[in-house]
Amino acid sequence: MRLLKRKRIFTVIVIPHSEDSVFSFRLSLHFLQIFCLVLLGYVVFSMVIYNNYQMAEKKLALMKNIEDENRHLRENIDKLTQETEKLKLQLAEMNVLSSEIKVLAESTPLQERGEIEIFTGRRENEKRTASRGGNSVIDRAQINISLLQQSIPEKNEELKQLKDDLEEYQRKLACTPSIWPAKGKITSRFGQRKSPFNGQNEIHYGLDIAAPHGTSIYAAADGKVIEAAYRRGTGYVIIIDHGYNFKTLYAHLARFNVSKGDVVKKGQVIGYVGSTGYSTGPHLHYEVHVKGVAVNPEEFLGK
Repeated sequence: MRLLKRKRIFTVIVIPHSEDSVFSFRLSLHFLQIFCLVLLGYVVFSMVIYNNYQMAEKKLALMKNIEDENRHLRENIDKLTQETEKLKLQLAEMNVLSSEIKVLAESTPLQERGEIEIFTGRRENEKRTASRGGNSVIDRAQINISLLQQSIPEKNEELKQLKDDLEEYQRKLACTPSIWPAKGKITSRFGQRKSPFNGQNEIHYGLDIAAPHGTSIYAAADGKVIEAAYRRGTGYVIIIDHGYNFKTLYAHLARFNVSKGDVVKKGQVIGYVGSTGYSTGPHLHYEVHVKGVAVNPEEFLGK
């Protein structure tokens, strides 16, 4: 007994409103299945592209905010520096003027000023008037000196505040990951790439720097080591919290030069290049996180 495999065929009949002829066409179930799969694939692909685009837009917006903040900080530090120099000059001028007025007031007795007035040929009443005017000038000078002396501490407090602001800004610069963590060749940048393991598109959240095994790895900024451990994917990994919402990650290390809880300085050797975890060869995988979001490390690095 022979079993016949029947193909399901769908016939589509088109009847126009005009007097044109009726026409029809036939579609197999297999064709419709393939068409639906292709359509579904297109929809999924479009959703993935749109999602990646949205992520890229968010990261670009975050980087723009960071750049604007850095520019604003640079403008503020320039302004603070100018104001500091002006205040220093004003204080110097105030000190010189106060000293000169004080010396003049103390070195010129009232009696001598009266005698000087006699030799000018003025009348006695004029002399007495001038003498009284002289007393008034001295009093005003002393008052002005007192006012100047009172204002100097206020200016000093302003200078101290400016100094504190400058020191705070310098601390933030020291905690900004602005130096290269290793010397080598960039083999994979931040962003979209093809996976070195399966060839599929993926988001690369860091920077890969190829270097010989054992090459020194440096802390990109001041901070505290919050993790120095082995992970299945990243191998030996170090994470540093720099404060000011900055964190950096160093992965695939051969070994550590620091431990969890250590306080490190910018440029300090924290480990050595290796190929632990999922790795295709000796290199450093380096990430920068701002407020918990991975950003392009090259935005902070010098050329």
